[in-house]
Amino acid sequence: MEDEVLKKRMAVLFCSLVLTAVGVFPAAAGEWELSEDGKYWTYCDSPGNPREDEWIEDNGKIYYVDEKGRMKTGWVTDEDSGNKYFMGEDGAMCFNTFTKDDRYVGPDGLQVEAYDTYRKAVKAEIKKAGTKKKKSTKKAAQTGAEAEVSQTYFLLTDLNLDGYGDLVMMEGTEDRKSLVEVAIWDVDEEEFLLSAEFDEPEEGMTVSALYQDPLGETVWLELVEPNGDFYLFQMEDQEARFKSVWSFEMELDDWGGPEYRVNGILLDKDEWDYEMAEARRSRGEAAFEGYLPATEENIKAQVDRVLTEEELEMW
Repeated sequence: MEDEVLKKRMAVLFCSLVLTAVGVFPAAAGEWELSEDGKYWTYCDSPGNPREDEWIEDNGKIYYVDEKGRMKTGWVTDEDSGNKYFMGEDGAMCFNTFTKDDRYVGPDGLQVEAYDTYRKAVKAEIKKAGTKKKKSTKKAAQTGAEAEVSQTYFLLTDLNLDGYGDLVMMEGTEDRKSLVEVAIWDVDEEEFLLSAEFDEPEEGMTVSALYQDPLGETVWLELVEPNGDFYLFQMEDQEARFKSVWSFEMELDDWGGPEYRVNGILLDKDEWDYEMAEARRSRGEAAFEGYLPATEENIKAQVDRVLTEEELEMW
């Protein structure tokens, strides 16, 4: 109940802020009149006496009529402030929603441009990965491959703990998939920075995955080679890159015996096993989950979201 009261109070506050921004004053009682040809509405204080070139507040909604007195829809620019506002099909100013031309307007009626830039960038990155997949799928068909066709998966999550959703792309089937791209959102440059990129997974290739550490404080990138070599990279806080932390490699010496190396240092097998167990303990067992097929429906649901008040402050 308290939340509902708070929402109503906030709605009144936002409305009053918009009224101030566009210079609207409470309108005297008037009526909307439809033109004889049914093409436009006017707001009249008396029959045949429409208001012109002004903002109108009527029944809690905000409208704009042009110099001919016609109610406007679509984007309208306030001459005093230079701000642009989107008016819906009913002529009322829109808040906290997406416009017909795929822009987002916030609680003050203004476009949240940084958020729109982010949404566009996410969709472009996913589309780029999807294009690569189509080429690979076509090639597989031409070579007569009978394996189950892979598809693109995506996940939006904050990897470098800066509060913004980063993008993780995978390729494969529901049962077997591997990373193809990890991209971090740079809020200052307003673009995705590539942190890791891999070829589309094939049988006998390096397998990669992302893990959340047990305390939820960092992210690990794991690479496992077909021969068993094992590498762990840690995401740097507030950065767009992984740093190498662990490498476990096994080679044969001149006599055919195994040599075990951890970060390039030669160790015996017991020490090698112990260090690997420690590395995996630091990595944790929580591999990232929740990857969704990159369908139009899933992308829209994850990317085109109405912002909360807390999220709005970030943009």
